[in-house]
Amino acid sequence: MSKLSRFIFGAYLLSVPSSSAQKVFGLLIGAGIPFGKAKEENGEYTVCLTRRGFRRYTEICQEPSDGERVREIGLLALLGRYRLRTGMLIGLLIFSLSVFLSSMFIWDINVTGNTSITEEEIMSRLDAYGFRLGTFKNSVDTRDICRRIVLEAGNLSFMSVNVRGTVATVVVRERSDTEGENEDASPSNLVSGYDAQIERVEVFGGVCEVKQLQTVKKGELLISGVIDSQALGYRLVRAKGNVYGKTTLFFEAFVPFEQTQKTQTGAKIEKKSIKFFSKSLNLSKNTIIPYAKYDTIVKERKLFLFGIIELPIFVTTTTYIEYEESTVTLSRNDAYKKALHEVNSQSDTQLADADILSKSLTLSESEQGLSLSLEAECVLNIAKEIKIETARR
Repeated sequence: MSKLSRFIFGAYLLSVPSSSAQKVFGLLIGAGIPFGKAKEENGEYTVCLTRRGFRRYTEICQEPSDGERVREIGLLALLGRYRLRTGMLIGLLIFSLSVFLSSMFIWDINVTGNTSITEEEIMSRLDAYGFRLGTFKNSVDTRDICRRIVLEAGNLSFMSVNVRGTVATVVVRERSDTEGENEDASPSNLVSGYDAQIERVEVFGGVCEVKQLQTVKKGELLISGVIDSQALGYRLVRAKGNVYGKTTLFFEAFVPFEQTQKTQTGAKIEKKSIKFFSKSLNLSKNTIIPYAKYDTIVKERKLFLFGIIELPIFVTTTTYIEYEESTVTLSRNDAYKKALHEVNSQSDTQLADADILSKSLTLSESEQGLSLSLEAECVLNIAKEIKIETARR
């Protein structure tokens, strides 16, 4: 039984001591009475029974177990509790109905993944198809809307709308300059990205312009996308292939001995706000942050009615943690470790697909700090694709 069904139709929480649990569970199972997962706390077990299941349990149970407790939960129990408070009861019913109905609509829209495209542009495109704040969730086909927007917008390659409760998260991926084009129809050349000596060539499209053991400079043509055919004349294609060359790469890092260190003072303050319909209402009277330097941690918590019905309201807690900066002096050994970590991070990224033949380190020191240079001789794919600009008709 879901939490919402349990709240609307009502249920009973049956709690029994651990000593009587086996007997009670045996009765329930033997009578075919469904019950939720048993929760153990403070030496007793608690299960949830439907109203029908509880009536059946009372019929077959000769006498309650010692220490047995029963608590009715749900809307009917709540109404019975406040049956003499007419105004409160009517207000509660109206509020509950309003919240229940509001859970069927979109009350908050978040956009992620956009960099050059503004959130306003994305929201405007969604709005044109009827998807906006206050939209009835079942009235729109978000998949179809996303498909149409991606086809319309030349700057998007992917878009999806994920609805959870009353919140819609719009995920987009922007189209790169070369993405989405017909690759075979886009003519290009492959040129060298490094000064290197050719080790081997793999040509899948275009005309090879180099040979093994040839020395090339950075930017030199490797595979041409211009084909000279006696039958068809000149034609442009996309050059495709791999050209592996032996080259030497250098990676450098400088670490000053004097470093700035950040230390938290232990002082912090919290400020709360309510987010409703994508608008924020500050609950803190004092908006001034009394720290010159601080870190910020933001946590967002959604509100639920009776712990069941999701509300379109968020409570945002922003914590400001003060820190101080001080100057520390690194030892030569610590500076070396830091420099080594930096050059290794650089080389690991660039040499991920390379065959490394040799490595050597060069260390130099000054009054200001320590310099470390990593020299790596390797074989890697030096081909870099360059589009051939053609006149547009």
